[in-house]
Amino acid sequence: MSEAFSQGESAGESVIASGYVGQFARLLEQSPDEAVLQPLTDEDFIRYAIAEGKRFQDSFEIIALLKKSYEIYTGLKALRMASYCAFQMAKEYFSLGEIKNAKQYFNYAVSLYRHEGWTTLLWEILGYLRECSRRDGSLKEFVEYSLEMAALPVSSGDSVAYKECGPAGPPSFQKREIIQKEVVGLVAVESGFPSSDVEKNLRITGDSPLHLEIDLVSPLRVVLLASVAFHEQAVKPDTPAKITVSLLSHLPALFEIDALDVQFNQSECNFTIQNSQRTPSAVNSTSQDSYRVESAPALVLSTDKWLRLTYDVKSCR
Repeated sequence: MSEAFSQGESAGESVIASGYVGQFARLLEQSPDEAVLQPLTDEDFIRYAIAEGKRFQDSFEIIALLKKSYEIYTGLKALRMASYCAFQMAKEYFSLGEIKNAKQYFNYAVSLYRHEGWTTLLWEILGYLRECSRRDGSLKEFVEYSLEMAALPVSSGDSVAYKECGPAGPPSFQKREIIQKEVVGLVAVESGFPSSDVEKNLRITGDSPLHLEIDLVSPLRVVLLASVAFHEQAVKPDTPAKITVSLLSHLPALFEIDALDVQFNQSECNFTIQNSQRTPSAVNSTSQDSYRVESAPALVLSTDKWLRLTYDVKSCR
């Protein structure tokens, strides 16, 4: 939607309401000789009204118009247009600092963009959601949105014809790497991070560890995939068996794992794969007390390359 109304162009224009229900709105143009009513579609009327609201920076008027359009499109099951209106509403709320309302409509739009794979739009809207979570101190959401952005298959060429990129700026491989480094630094509690008063709300402490769940419907499936395969079709009790654990990362840079727990419904079969190049943390050591510990030369995931680890499963009854 493009609205460009200069001061000169809008000086002699005004919009009058419909004379009766269903009639098109009319644009009144003043000329030296006569005033002429020209047909104006409802769509043009909405465009004009929003442009006028932007010209006078009247966010509440813009939100009211967009909300009405959003409700109409939702009723018509026109999900793409409803999502577009929700996205525009959310940006207006964001500009007003109303983070709760902004997140509500951002979340409505992002679900469709994820489902249909609009990666450039996803980059923009996830950038807004990431900034919302940063401002209201939602650590878990901040990490989730950051990881999802870092794993998006976008590049600098995707934004050539798309001017609006949101708080994250134009998409690029380098920007994805920066986001990954930032969130990994936050999770690892590296020195020097966080650096601002807002980011101090996102600090991870030992009393409140961060848990992210990646299930079959999680948006984080674009970030990391894991699978476990038995080598035999059937395993008898007390019979050793082999399994292969496969991991895949879509993050732009190398992703290192300290330890990996493999759990079964029989706890005696559980074991931990420890990265031999990393010192076990206190959290990992606690969780490994009852686990058999296996060692791996390295647990480093490269972009779009499977890492496969094969181990024995012992004493499963």
